[in-house]
Amino acid sequence: MARVPPGDGLTDAQRARLAHAVETADGATGLSFLVRVGVLDGGRAAAEALLAARGADAARTVLVAVDPPARALEIVTGSTASTVLDDRTCALASLTMTTSFAAGDLVGGLCRGLQVLTDHGRAVAHRHLDTL
Repeated sequence: MARVPPGDGLTDAQRARLAHAVETADGATGLSFLVRVGVLDGGRAAAEALLAARGADAARTVLVAVDPPARALEIVTGSTASTVLDDRTCALASLTMTTSFAAGDLVGGLCRGLQVLTDHGRAVAHRHLDTL
């Protein structure tokens, strides 16, 4: 089950779309994605505290936190996740999301941003060719 806390004003269909995007990202990358939509008192520090609250799973977690009233977006990666998704990748995902947010598409922006993170964090299949 995807971990998508209920956001203010999201429909069941929007929650299902986000849950599907999170499940896809989890499966493709081997990381644990968490999307939070709602007031984020304390900004980045609050987002980091949410990540730390994941306990042992925090290292491989990617938190995408959006505070619509404050027009704020935070992408916080755990120590393992940050080796897979660097700052440039997170910045690209952030730009993708904020462009959609500006057009009034919160859920679409989140899904597209998660897709960027998924594409860049996709587990690489290693193929070995034996040569004789």
